Amino acid sequence: MGVHYKSRAARDHMKDVLDAAEAGGTAIITRERPVAAVDAGVLAELLAAQVPFEVLSSVTDDQVAFWLSDGLVHGVGSNLEEATDDFLDALLTYATSWFEDLRSAPNHAHNKLLVLRIALHAHDRDALERAVFGD
Repeated sequence: MGVHYKSRAARDHMKDVLDAAEAGGTAIITRERPVAAVDAGVLAELLAAQVPFEVLSSVTDDQVAFWLSDGLVHGVGSNLEEATDDFLDALLTYATSWFEDLRSAPNHAHNKLLVLRIALHAHDRDALERAVFGD
């Protein structure tokens, strides 16, 4: 099922923390408030169910564009590859800005799960592209 440690004990039992998460359980680590270590695949599934990427697109003679249905992020290019790259860059830029400045702004605070979903794949561009556009 999982393990529960205070922060100091979690450092001393990092193997147990990771083993619990990798086995599909949770590791709860408490400092000022509890945080959870879970398998990234499980988290990705949960976030995908809660905040699907609702990407819209437009193609004209000289431009391809993608944007989230709420208009929050967009990307454009002269072809599909450029538009995809621009859109993924825009998602990453928004997530970075959210963590740095926007998280407490009333008109952005509600995007927490979207930003977590982007951040989960930020280290792997191909994984982010698959998460956004599918296989």
